[in-house]
Amino acid sequence: MLLRFTLFFFAAALCAHAGAARAGASLYVDDAATVERGHCQLESWLRLAAPARELTLAPACDIAGTEFGLSHSDYAAPHAPAAQGLGAKRVLHASADGWALAASIGATWTGGRYDGWNLNLPLTLGPDPRGQRLWHLNLGWNQPLRGRARLTGGVGLEQALAQRWTALAELYADPHGDVGGQLGLRRALGEAASLDLLLGERARDPRGPWLTLGFNFALR
Repeated sequence: MLLRFTLFFFAAALCAHAGAARAGASLYVDDAATVERGHCQLESWLRLAAPARELTLAPACDIAGTEFGLSHSDYAAPHAPAAQGLGAKRVLHASADGWALAASIGATWTGGRYDGWNLNLPLTLGPDPRGQRLWHLNLGWNQPLRGRARLTGGVGLEQALAQRWTALAELYADPHGDVGGQLGLRRALGEAASLDLLLGERARDPRGPWLTLGFNFALR
């Protein structure tokens, strides 16, 4: 049901009007932006899907034009050890016509053991010169240490609704061969922080929908 609502939102947003959109945070589909040069940020989220709970902290800093990030995820669920990630991301091209292309590569550890790497190419399209609407397209590759390697991908949309409110939507294919989506809102808290509230669902997840509360803070 949520996946159908997300598709409807994509269609409705094509006719919407608003104030400025910006990317990032507790979404699966990545944007083609990086941390401001010489600065750092903290992205974090709490994801609830009964009876499970995920808490993730993901700090990142720019060093010489490349964003380097760490992540730590703690899961309150049976047989779900903590997971860590290490990644790097760089903008390959940023056009004056409103589009940008980036590349990111990362590695993951679960329960203290290395379990694979991933590559992603995010493309961001901003055809609206006022930045009211941003489209994000992802194409990637996930290579686990054991198991089947898979192509990953997704499409995301940010549609500004007012000065401090942005609607968020995404559809994606995850590394496990499932299709999922999220739909929600972002509230800007000044220029350096924001809150996300998202409802998500995967097509083959027996636990049903999940709720995500995200907090994002830029260190200036």
